Amino acid sequence: MLFFKRILKEPEPTASTPAVERRSAKRYAVNPAFALKAVLSFIARDDTGRPMSDTRQGWNWKGRLIDCSEQGVRIQMGPGLKIELGDPCDLKLTVDDFTLTVPCHITNVREQPEGMVFGLKHDIEDAATGSAYRQLLEVIALGSTLKLQAQAKKPKPDASGYLVEVYASPRPSRLTVWRHPADQSVAAFEFQLKDNLVRGAAGHTVEFLSDLEGTGSRPASTEKCLEIGRLFTWVVPNLAPAVPDDVREFLKIYAS
Repeated sequence: MLFFKRILKEPEPTASTPAVERRSAKRYAVNPAFALKAVLSFIARDDTGRPMSDTRQGWNWKGRLIDCSEQGVRIQMGPGLKIELGDPCDLKLTVDDFTLTVPCHITNVREQPEGMVFGLKHDIEDAATGSAYRQLLEVIALGSTLKLQAQAKKPKPDASGYLVEVYASPRPSRLTVWRHPADQSVAAFEFQLKDNLVRGAAGHTVEFLSDLEGTGSRPASTEKCLEIGRLFTWVVPNLAPAVPDDVREFLKIYAS
């Protein structure tokens, strides 16, 4: 099932362009604060390397996603699990009430002090599963790729009287923060998430806006507000380390 029906839509394919831009080489970090639960279903092996069952049903092991890409993920598992390269598995991802099952196989196994790290390559053949996974990948990428843009050594207030910080991404993601010049506390923000905007200011309710076919941002419909709000709530816990703690805490007020 798709995580979003009204936003994060894939471009329509044309005769000259692919349906989806591939970014197979790029991996996106998954912050442990993001409430994304991962369970890996596979047949464990005994000390001799022999499979301990002939079916994966019921063999579910909790893990934590480290990072993900268009083609695969890295997942941290508990210590002592035995598996071999090429073994098939199902990666079950859950966030809120949404669940996605991604078929994959093992491509790499590393033992670390905190547990096992498995490299997985996706074996997605179903178009709906592929679309849903790319949406989830976009959610992770929108926040994790933000970087602080160059600033003057001594920033000066803009026309509004506030100090401005901008965090931008190669993805269609841009976070603008306004600070009080007196104490540099956060006063307001604007977060572009693809064709959507989220705005918040101290003492005011959050605003959700959308760009209707390039005609300019305007208040989103009730249905879109719900999806933009969910997207914002999922992106905020997965912000890049470049975003300061006080900005994160300010955003959390509006993402709760």
